[in-house]
Amino acid sequence: MKIFKISPFIILFTILLSIKGYSKVLDTTHQFLEKKGKSIALENKQALEDTLRHFEESLLKGKTKVEYRVWGTNAEKAWLDYRLFESDLRADYDAENYLAETKAYLKDSTQILIVKLKGLETLDKKGLLVKDIIQNKKYYLALLDEFEQSELPPRTYLYFENKIRKVSLEQANNKYQTSLVLNFVGLIAIGGLTFGYFKNKKEKPSYPSLSNQEKKVKNLIEEGKTNKEIAEALFISLSTVKTHTSNIYSKLGVKNRKELQANS
Repeated sequence: MKIFKISPFIILFTILLSIKGYSKVLDTTHQFLEKKGKSIALENKQALEDTLRHFEESLLKGKTKVEYRVWGTNAEKAWLDYRLFESDLRADYDAENYLAETKAYLKDSTQILIVKLKGLETLDKKGLLVKDIIQNKKYYLALLDEFEQSELPPRTYLYFENKIRKVSLEQANNKYQTSLVLNFVGLIAIGGLTFGYFKNKKEKPSYPSLSNQEKKVKNLIEEGKTNKEIAEALFISLSTVKTHTSNIYSKLGVKNRKELQANS
């Protein structure tokens, strides 16, 4: 019986088809990069800086009270407290310590969102924000939700919203691509093993066909009959049985009765 050999090209084609459904790349982040020829990121960053500068100028001029509904009744004190905290922290600057202390302050020491925006801006300027978003994505998504549920105009936090969502999306893309590569490697391995199995499995050789009498002798041998019992059953001489047996062994490529019975 012939064994069908699978071409490596067939296996590769099957693998490519199997992963075709996974080849769709997740939504890219180009939406954050351009808008009528001007960078959205820069545009949103400018809106954030304008908001923070306007608040500080209003505070110096004693005009923040008219915006209590947006910033909160304790916005002035919270802003001054944070600036003092920031000044003390800057005196002994260490990146990891600065990040940890600032996050702890924003989380535990103030509920004033304008101060949280200022803290995020400071972390961003020092190049610490993206790394921390990657490590603490849930925290920043919760903070973003807090901004969205507040009275803050969206333009005041849109820069951070885009940055947080961009980093989260890039993480998802990276995980997706890693998963895709692992799946592809796994499928290649399975394909290789399958091909190797069929390649290494020996095909049974083609032997000359047996005569009708040889077939009868073969069947009786497989039933466990002795030469004498075969001769009596077929009404032939013992020497004829031996001749048929020898021919059967030769044609089927076996050496004895055990091999013949094992291949039956």
